[in-house]
Amino acid sequence: MADRTARAPASVLDSGGGGSLLFVLPGLLVYGIFVFLPIVAAVVISLTDWNGLSPPVFVGLGNYAALFDDPDFYTAVGNSAKFLFFYCVLPIAIGLVLAAMVSSFAQRERLALRTFLFLPYIMPTAVLGIIFQWLFNPAFGPFNQILKAVGLGALAKPWLGDFHLALPAVGSVATWYFFGFCMVVFLTGMQRTDPSLHDAAKADGANAWQDFRHVTVPDLRPEVRLLLLLTVIASIKSFDLIFTMTRGGPCKATLVPNIYMYELGFHLNRFGYAAAVAIVGAALVFAVNFAIHRLMRDRADR
Repeated sequence: MADRTARAPASVLDSGGGGSLLFVLPGLLVYGIFVFLPIVAAVVISLTDWNGLSPPVFVGLGNYAALFDDPDFYTAVGNSAKFLFFYCVLPIAIGLVLAAMVSSFAQRERLALRTFLFLPYIMPTAVLGIIFQWLFNPAFGPFNQILKAVGLGALAKPWLGDFHLALPAVGSVATWYFFGFCMVVFLTGMQRTDPSLHDAAKADGANAWQDFRHVTVPDLRPEVRLLLLLTVIASIKSFDLIFTMTRGGPCKATLVPNIYMYELGFHLNRFGYAAAVAIVGAALVFAVNFAIHRLMRDRADR
């Protein structure tokens, strides 16, 4: 009996590889069906000329060659780069400042402020787009009505209909949506900072700004990297907020790759070309995130 008991763990370990594979297999199947196969299908479709009804015609890299000569695609990529400022730079900067301010309050007030500022992030962006489309309405929208009521009617604009104002108007909504999330991430990072570092800074005569700049901010490098990755992905993948507010207009002023892909596929029935836009967009996401990861890692190693 003792020998059998002693041999039992060895038999369990011997079969551990197959048992582990059985546990992982359901997840792999879900990933393969809903993630890997659609990616492969998109790559295959991008090599064809297909309108969704007739049999696809293989064109090789013809869609990609046409894509890099397409001025609308460059317009979409340029707008996406501009949206990075509103999706990434501003939310991280505002979130960092708000985190520093909120962390100075007592526990109860801190919890209330954190909850209040995080509320926009729990709302679907498509719903926010519809709400702000009404708020920005030039005829009866509250923003213009408030400006007129306080005597600033000259500042009332057709926000979403102006070539120069549409992108900042949509971008401001994205900033408002993301800065609460960035604040919460920074607050979490501040909690893991060793209090003795702040005590040492005060003992050396550092004021609040110097302590924040030289102690708090450097210690939040992992959070900055995480937020850069998440917000950059959100910016390049942006669709629902822009679609519900402007549908890429006016005159392509807010056109981004995902909306361009949607128009190509579902309006013009150019599914092969739309798939090429999707593949190039995914490649941009990987390239930008890889550059951010390398840049942040190189700075951390210094």
